[in-house]
Amino acid sequence: MIYSKSTIKNIADSIGVPKLKDGITTAMAQDVEYRLHEIITEAMKFMRHSKRTKLTVTDINSALRVRNIEPIYGFETGRPVKFHKAESAMEDIYYVEDEQIDLDTLLEEPLPSVPLEVVYTAHWLAIEGVQPRIQQNPIPLDADNEDGRPPAKKMAKAQQKSQDGVETIPLVKHVLSKELQLYYECIIESLQSSDPVVKSTALESISIDAGIHQLVTYFVQYVAVTVKNNLHNLDALRTAMAVAKAIRRNPNLFAEPYMHQLIPSLLTCLVSKRLCEDYTEDHWSLRDNAAEQIAEVCRQYGHSYHTLQSRIARTLLRAFLDPTKPLTTHYGAIVGLTKLGVSMVKVLILPNIKAYMTLLSAELEKNNPQLVHDGKRCQEALLNALRALVDKEIATNEDGLTSTSLNSIQKGKLANVVGDAMAGLVFTAKDGAKIVSAVLSVDKDAKETSEA
Repeated sequence: MIYSKSTIKNIADSIGVPKLKDGITTAMAQDVEYRLHEIITEAMKFMRHSKRTKLTVTDINSALRVRNIEPIYGFETGRPVKFHKAESAMEDIYYVEDEQIDLDTLLEEPLPSVPLEVVYTAHWLAIEGVQPRIQQNPIPLDADNEDGRPPAKKMAKAQQKSQDGVETIPLVKHVLSKELQLYYECIIESLQSSDPVVKSTALESISIDAGIHQLVTYFVQYVAVTVKNNLHNLDALRTAMAVAKAIRRNPNLFAEPYMHQLIPSLLTCLVSKRLCEDYTEDHWSLRDNAAEQIAEVCRQYGHSYHTLQSRIARTLLRAFLDPTKPLTTHYGAIVGLTKLGVSMVKVLILPNIKAYMTLLSAELEKNNPQLVHDGKRCQEALLNALRALVDKEIATNEDGLTSTSLNSIQKGKLANVVGDAMAGLVFTAKDGAKIVSAVLSVDKDAKETSEA
């Protein structure tokens, strides 16, 4: 017996229960020994789960808590427990020597640092069944060796190769079936075809087919690589924009996690300096298409990402107000801000038209055919931005008004707001009276708000 009867008698005497019978002390000693065995067994489980080979006080306390027993106080895991032997005539007694603590030294010690507050962060555990390789997620076990790499992985690595031969490892690993691989290769080949019927069929397939959600990341990557490598090829850029539109409009695809990869390609097609070799080519329609898609993205995902539209508007405003940027970039910024809504025109475009027209007039005076061509496009874009201010009620009630019905006072007020050059363009427009009424109304409201 590990726990002796004499120990039970000594403890009983210390709490005021003298002269216990031998049978009682024997039963109690056996029960205490059994309870100790239970606690030690439970504590060893905590020790093994902690990857340790030495039993500590923390393990004993954890076992006691599991048994709903108050833990041991006064012992620390870091401090070794030393028992001293006190010899007596009856039996050996072991005790733990108490350490003497100097209270003055204890009070002079610096206070411990305040523990950090508990914070929570969110991250993608899986996107469409695929685990992103980020720090928060466990590293997936890749059983495939280099020689036996599956075709899907080869295709993903081939897409990551840039023109300079640098190869990057994709963050997301997709395992595609052979059917999806053949489908993807067929779609890409059709998109690169010169036959418009074949190309439109491929785009229609992307926009309506179900079960191709695993290919979304590859289509988004195709758009990004195409835009990057074909900045002066209008046909390739139009195809990339069509693919982006098809991905977003497919009701069977969940494209929201990939918008942060798609938006830079759209912005590139909107405000890039050059999108074709000859400035007379129709790259303006491509910019209009990109602006429309960006506006659709903001309307579709603005409720989930509240700062999305403001960030895009800030980017476009910087491009619009930067005098070092070419006029093609200015055109894309103006069209993009106009497509984002009337509020953007009121707050960001209208207050800056007067200063911008001064810059634009200086560019037009250089008599450069390309600058003149691009400048007229910018004037058109600004005029369309002002048309966006025309309220539907004004357009309905003033159908009979023309620019000849404007008086000199209205013309002078308009020139103070948008400048003489822009006012002249408004006067010559068919709907000039409606535009003047809308601009002056917005300017009046802005002044009243600032005074208030």
